[in-house]
Order: sequence, then C-alpha cells, then structure tokens
Amino acid sequence: MTRRVTIQTPLGEALQFHRLAGREALSRLYDFEVDLLGNSNGIDAKMLLGKPSTVAVQTESGGTRYLGGITAFFGLAAEDARQSFYRMRLRPWLWLATLRSDFRIFQDKSVPHILAEVLGRYGYPVEQRLSREYRVRDYCVQYHESDFSYVSRLCELEGICYYFRHEAQRHVLVFADDIAASHDPLPGGETVRFHPSEKAGMTGGNRANPGERIFEWKPGEEVRSGLHFTDDYDFLKPAADLSSQRQAPAGHTHDDFECYEWPGGYTQHDDGEIHTRIRTEEQLSERCVASGRSNRRELAPGHVFELANHPRDDQNRKYLLTSVEYELQENIQASEGAGAGEGSVQRFAFEAQPADHAWRPRRVTPRPRTRGPQTAIVVGPKNEETWTDRHGRIKVQFHWDRLGARNENSSCWVRVSMSWAGDTFGTAALPRVGHEVVVDFLNGDPDCPIVTGRVFNATNMPAWRLPDQANLSGIRSRELRADDGSGRAGGARGNHLALDDHPGKIQAQLKSDHLCSSLSLGHIGRIDGTEGRADDRGEGAELRTDGHASVRAAKGLLLTTEARPDAQAHITDLGETVARLTAARDLHERQSRTAQEAKAHEAGDQDVVTQALKEQNDAIKGGSEHGAFPELREPHLVLASAAGIQSTAAGATHIASITHNALSSGGHTSISAGRSFLVSVREAARLFAYKAIRLTAATAGIDIVALQNSINLLARLDIKQEADRISITAREEIVVSGGGSFTRWNRAGIVHGTQGLWREHARTHSYAGPMDMAKLQRMEGVSHDDRYSVRFAPLGSDEVFGHMAMTGLPYRIVDEKQQTRAEGVIPEDGRLPRIEFDTPDEAVLIVGEEAWAWSEVPTTSTRDDDSDAAGPEDSDGLDDDPPALEGSKYAPPGGSTGPDHFLSESSVQAYLNGLG
Repeated sequence: MTRRVTIQTPLGEALQFHRLAGREALSRLYDFEVDLLGNSNGIDAKMLLGKPSTVAVQTESGGTRYLGGITAFFGLAAEDARQSFYRMRLRPWLWLATLRSDFRIFQDKSVPHILAEVLGRYGYPVEQRLSREYRVRDYCVQYHESDFSYVSRLCELEGICYYFRHEAQRHVLVFADDIAASHDPLPGGETVRFHPSEKAGMTGGNRANPGERIFEWKPGEEVRSGLHFTDDYDFLKPAADLSSQRQAPAGHTHDDFECYEWPGGYTQHDDGEIHTRIRTEEQLSERCVASGRSNRRELAPGHVFELANHPRDDQNRKYLLTSVEYELQENIQASEGAGAGEGSVQRFAFEAQPADHAWRPRRVTPRPRTRGPQTAIVVGPKNEETWTDRHGRIKVQFHWDRLGARNENSSCWVRVSMSWAGDTFGTAALPRVGHEVVVDFLNGDPDCPIVTGRVFNATNMPAWRLPDQANLSGIRSRELRADDGSGRAGGARGNHLALDDHPGKIQAQLKSDHLCSSLSLGHIGRIDGTEGRADDRGEGAELRTDGHASVRAAKGLLLTTEARPDAQAHITDLGETVARLTAARDLHERQSRTAQEAKAHEAGDQDVVTQALKEQNDAIKGGSEHGAFPELREPHLVLASAAGIQSTAAGATHIASITHNALSSGGHTSISAGRSFLVSVREAARLFAYKAIRLTAATAGIDIVALQNSINLLARLDIKQEADRISITAREEIVVSGGGSFTRWNRAGIVHGTQGLWREHARTHSYAGPMDMAKLQRMEGVSHDDRYSVRFAPLGSDEVFGHMAMTGLPYRIVDEKQQTRAEGVIPEDGRLPRIEFDTPDEAVLIVGEEAWAWSEVPTTSTRDDDSDAAGPEDSDGLDDDPPALEGSKYAPPGGSTGPDHFLSESSVQAYLNGLG
C-alpha cells in the first residue's frame, strides 16, 4: 500500500494518519484538526501533548510537503471492534505564547528586538526577514496581556506579518514586512495554471486529470478608505507639526473618505510618514482579494505565485497567498484494495492579494487599557534622594513590575503633573525617591504614564501628626542629604508654609528650620517639626531669625504704628506722618527766621535745611499727578509712630547723612551722655535760644577757646562774672573800655584813661617794685608726697621776717575753717614750720593781732590817692628774679595761671616798698 499522507508522532507507528482539516493564514495561529487510527484505546495523551507532530504530504513532483505543529489536544473520538479513532489538534508553537501573560517593561528597544526577547525564551526557531530600520522605543509595556497578544499587537502596529515555514522536524516562525525581501516563490514552480474543472480534486490513476492547477478563481474588491491622516504630540516639541497624510484612492465612488487617527504613537515626523504608509497599505490589503480552489499541494501562506492561463489578462499576475484551507484524507481501506492514489484526497481553498504591495495585518489585537490610576514608588540610583531630568521627570517602580530592580532603570522618564506649569513659572515639588505617587496613563495607554498625585503611606507619613493637628494645612519640605562629603544626613530639618485654622487662633506661618527663621501672621503659635502647633506666642505679625536679617525696598519703605483697621486705605497712606513732618518743618522755618533776626544765624544757612525738608516732605507725600498711590516718590525710609519711637543699642549708635540732619521736637529735646557730649563742626556752630542759655560744669571747668580768632561776648544789659577767683590773661594786651574811659594792660605797662573823674577808694594803698606773670607763676604751691603743703617765707626768704621786724612776735596759722594748724613765736632765723593738708585748702598766717592774708596786709607806707599809677617806681628793677617758693598746691593738676598763692605778691611788694 502507498500512502500519500502520513504523520510523524512521538509514538511512531502506533498512530496512522486518516484526515486533516484546518486553515492557515498570515498573522494567524493555525488550528489543524487531525484524525488518527490506532490499534489501542489506551494511549496516554500526556505522551503527545505539547510535543511536535508533523503531517507529510507527497507532492506531484516527488517532493514532500510538511504541516507540523504542537499537539494541543489528543483524545479518543470513537472505536469499533477492530480499531480506535483518535482526534488530535496541532497548533503552531507560537500558540504556546497565548498561555503565558505578563507585565513587562521594555526600554530603548525596537519592535524586532522586543519580538526576539519575548519569543526567545520559548526555544523554537524564529526568522526575521525584515527589510527596513525600526525606530527605538524608549518605553513599551506588556500590560496584563499574553505574550502572543503583545507580539501580535506590536506586529500589527508596525505592519509586520508572520507565517510559518514547515519543515520535517520543525516549523519556523517567519516575520515579514516586504514582498520581495520577505516572501519566497511557491515551491515546485512559481507559476500555477488556471484550469477550470467540475472536479474538486484528483485521483492518482486518472490520465484525463490535467494535474495540479487552480480550478476556481474568484477575484473581488470592496470599498475601503482611500485617505489616511494621523497626528500626534511631543511635549519636547510642543509646537511641532507631526501630522502626516497619505492617499491611495481606488477609483470608485466614495474612495475619498478619510480615516483620521489620533494619537499616532510617534514623536518624529519621519516615523509619522512610515506609520501613515503602513496604515494605507493595511487598507489596500483588504480591498482587492481573490479566492480560489486548487489541488496544488505546495500552496502555503506567505508564498508568492504567478497565475497563468486565466481568460482575464488582468488576472494573470503575481499574487501573495494570504490564507490556505486544507482538507487532506487518507482512506486506509480504499488504499488497501485500490491502486496508488485512489484512497487519498487533497483539497485546498485559498485567498490571495496582488503582490504589488506588502500585506499588512489588520489591527485586531486590542490594545490594553489601564483601568484608572494606580500608585508606584519613586526610584533612583543608590543613595540618591532625588532623581530627575531637566524636564522634572522621574523614574518609578510599578507594583506589578516584578522584574524591576527598583532603581533608575525601572521605568522611562515619567512626567509629573504640577498644579501650575508655565514658561519657567509654576509650582515645583518633585517627588523624591521612596515616595508613593499616583500614576495615570494618557488615553489609558500603559506606554504613556504620567504622575498626577502623591499619597502618604506607613513609611511616608503626613507632614503633621494626625488627627491631632487636623487644623493644619499647607506645605512642609524636608532637607536633602548632604552631597558635599560631610556625611550630614538629611531629614532633620525642613521648611513649611502652614495655614493654621485652629478655632479662634488662626495663623499663617512661613518658616525655615535653618536659624529658626519665620514669618508668622495672626494668632502666633509655635509650629515645630511634625508635632504641629505648640505654645501660643502672641498676636499680630512676627518676622524673626537667629541669623542675619534685612528689609530692602527700592522705591521706599514705611514702618509705622499708625492704625488702618481692617486694612483700610492703601499701603503707603501716611497722612498723619506727613502732617507731623510738615509741622516740624514749619517749626524749623519759624525758629530759623527768629535766629536770623537775632543775628544768631547767618542768612541762608537754615534756609537750605528747611528747603531740603520741604522737598523731602513733598516727595514723601506725593501729589495727585503721581497716580492713586502718590506717596514715596523717592526711596525714603519713613519711621512713624502713633505713640513713640525708642531706639537702644548695647554698642554705639551712628546716624549719618550726606547732606543735612534736622532734629525737631514740639516739646523739650533732651540729650544725656554718661561721659562726654562731643560736637565737631567743620564750619560754624551757632546756638540760639529765644529765652535763655545756661552752661554749667558741676565739678570741672568751662573752657571757651578760639584758636585762631576772637571770642566775642555781647549782652544788651550786663555781663556778670562770679567766682572765687577770676583770672584774665592776654599774651599781648588787655583793653577794658566803658563809656569812653579805658584801661590798657600790655608789656609796656598799664595805662588808664578817662575824660571824667578817676576815683579810688581803699583803706590803704601799697605800691611795690616791678612784677610780671612769670614771677607770679613761680610762687605757686608745690606737692610733697602726693599731699598738699605750705610754708610761709616772704619772697622765698626766711630772713625777710627779720627785715620786717617780726621775729619774736607771736604767730598763728589757721585753715579755711579757722582751725589752728600751727602757732608759736617767729624764731630769730625766721623759719616757720611746714603745714600739710590732705586736700587743697587755704592757710592764713596771723602775726600779732592782724591777719596777713589776701586782703589785709600791714603796711608802713602809702602813696597819695591822686598819684599817677605809672610812676618811675614802675620801672626800677627790684628783685627781678626772686628764688623759687615752696607753696601749697591749690591749682588743679596741670597747672593754673590763676593767682592761687598763700600771700599776695602785691601785698608783699607794698610792704617792702614801705620799708624802702
């Protein structure tokens, strides 16, 4: 017996082929139903399931055509007394991919690379006969779909078809995208004759049979869209035109209908052109289809043949077989009792399209859609707290991604939705590594994730402790880990904007934990860390920091305590302040006018100041020509208070002005200094008081010095001087005049002049020899051992007492309090004891019954009251250089030009003159 159709199974000859029926097509999983005969009804299906089996068909040319597959089903169909009937289903190995579903992410791969990676793990042969370059996809997700659906979807999208090349021991999956490069001619001869016949098949021994041919040919066309338009959007090129259009009109009515597709799934214009061409060819693949029947045993999808001998010349051309339906039968009983071929049947029904364009599969595999938002975890490189690109995108690890490494390779860059996004403005709050975010998908496409929100979890808790701090809302950030090598960990500090809606104690607070810097408004309470509101600290507003602070306003700054309840009026309203400044300027102007009238101020000095104040006040007040908010036309700093302004400093206070300083007060102006009040003026200091000026030094002196000019004392009435001692000294001359009379003192002498009466009243008169201030200064007291002392010696010589006939007379020395400090009788040598004092004091020597002191001096000779004071005695050279005198230190430290002497030089000279 000769069999034309046989089968090879793992069981060898235990099963014999009886019948095969099934359909094989481009980009479809074939399903062959095979009937088998066996001698046993106890064949274990597990010995065949999942294992390859191959049907072999002898061809007319003597070759063998194979149809193989994986045993997907095996079972007993029927049995009789002689044999058992089994049924087997053969599926391509690609069918196994329908049994495995997954969630997988492919990054930076083209579709051919993805196909190879997905199908490579099955271990069956794959051949990629692709003619063009495919774009690299940065992110492509297999989302809850089988491997087969994922592969089919990508092939349909890219216009790649597949078919199977059957061989003796295997069947090979072939991917194709072009007629010339991807499809082989039909084995056994590319040309197939058309020969109509009523017979549907052939039998081997009939010589009248014309052989293998196409005996039924039915061309047909259908209405399809002739125009395809597609477009997309790329956020990296938001204004780019990515639209693409392609026309392929068929020449029939309504062939201009447009198919508009959005989104096209591309970001480059060239990719859009390819996409549009593929979609157009997809329409062409379904527009012209021919069906037929044949007994050519080599017919198989994916092969090209040329039709010949068709009565319509337009049909005699090349075609691509797109599907073949097989019916093969081997009648065992007929074969055993008949000649070769009489028991076999081979029938083939097919479909084909013209081979002038590539065949593109229809997009029938549904694209998976997400079912709403889902959450994911933000990821990045190890030890990084933030991971982003220049567009603010992040990487995430989806919960379903079991293959992800939870690092920067876990996903593509995912855009982050912000509440506000503009051209370099908007909100910015990037999710950090480890945070949980809400991810949605544009158009429900798993390939287009976008972060739309963030959520807390048990690891990342809310900003403030809940539910206790439910009254707080706002924003709280956290310090990042230092990347400067310091090793300082992040997370200890942060910043926050807190809106506190505590009943009756609302506040708004902007705070940085660095140097505890904050701005608090309202009912101020402490908000630290995640604990929320703590103790109350006051009401109003507080701007504080433990570091430096500055307030800078380029157009002017107003600091005031003038109330504007409920924020009435505009922010620079300062009517009260302007009124006070105007009143102060007016006070300056009035007082200046009065001072100028009194000749205390030079004309124009205060005018410059008052004019500057007026201009400054005008700039602060502004005018109607300066708009609705006219104040502060110039960048003035204005301090104003409805009560008072207090300024204090632990160190120095320095107030500087490049032009003028003006100080005004409606009441008293008081200046108090703990040490000295120092005033330095470059030009003139003019002090004017409308009523009185008093200068008082409590313990030291008052010095009025004109270093290079005069001191003028002017009074309308009297000039009075009162002191214990008054010293008037001039290096060259003193002139005292009044009513035309005068006295002039200089080195040449003393001259008195008058046009009227000269009158002197004195109990006595004494005139001595010449004397000047140099001699007088040498008679001042000296200090001994840091104490004060005096010893009486007339004209510096104890012998003078003898000349004055005072030796042997009783004496007594008393102090300022009339207490006796020494007493006795003047000795023959005239030397009296030294009297010491702890403090400067006055010593009076009393000889006999009279006191010889400043005003009471015993004399023995007088001159006439009417004599001229400038007599010849004034020029004699009596005692021009008396010896130095030891005396009390009455003058303050540093010396004094005042006559603080224990004896009046004039009295001594008068007494000596009397002796002469």
